[in-house]
Amino acid sequence: MAEVSKLVSDRVAITRTLTSAVSVHGNETAEQIERALFPEGTPPGFQMCVFLQALGALAQRSVDELSAANQAHATELADDAEPRATRDSAKDELRARMIGIRSTLSGVYGAAILSAYGLSGETPSEAEHLIEAACTTERLLRNRPLTEAPKQEGVSVDPKALADSLKARVDALRTALGDVRREEREAQVTLQRRNAATAAWNGVYQGVADTLTGLFELAGKGELADRVRPTARRRAGLTEAEDVEGGAAGEG
Repeated sequence: MAEVSKLVSDRVAITRTLTSAVSVHGNETAEQIERALFPEGTPPGFQMCVFLQALGALAQRSVDELSAANQAHATELADDAEPRATRDSAKDELRARMIGIRSTLSGVYGAAILSAYGLSGETPSEAEHLIEAACTTERLLRNRPLTEAPKQEGVSVDPKALADSLKARVDALRTALGDVRREEREAQVTLQRRNAATAAWNGVYQGVADTLTGLFELAGKGELADRVRPTARRRAGLTEAEDVEGGAAGEG
């Protein structure tokens, strides 16, 4: 999440350079632009300062949505931890039960009985494969009569009880897997929102920064234009020194 946070925090800083320039220098710059555009006098109702403020507001809305989308995605990812832990615990419990049943049957009736109940070979560790193997063993425990004689007199096994214990753990793992998949779908939605917000910011930033650069040049404020210019780094979402040293507010 550190990289994601930097992705957003850098864009917030870059946007602040634009909004600071408009906030601090907008009115003065607007007057100079109007004089350059309309040497005979500004038309009635024309307000360049309103246009500049609208550009700044657009940039701010764009980065606010990006910040909100990033926070929503971070929150969703944080919510994933508990369902994943529950899934892992349920998987471990089911696998341990399979191994326990294998050990019980082998100890009471001998290793030859294991294949009859789907317990020969390695016990799967992947969740879906484990469920499939457990369901096979459960079905065999319920349907295959246990006719083998125990190795020791007076020792017996209740196949139905073993099957019931497997089913309970299979059901728990299936529920946990469903919860994880739901969280993954929800995380995909928030990720798509964040990606869309990032793409939208890229377009808004480029347009606003290009426009402000041109307008500041037109107003004779070359240094200010250089401060807000959309450099290759900024277009990539990486800050310039001006973005982390107070933005464009220092322009006189």
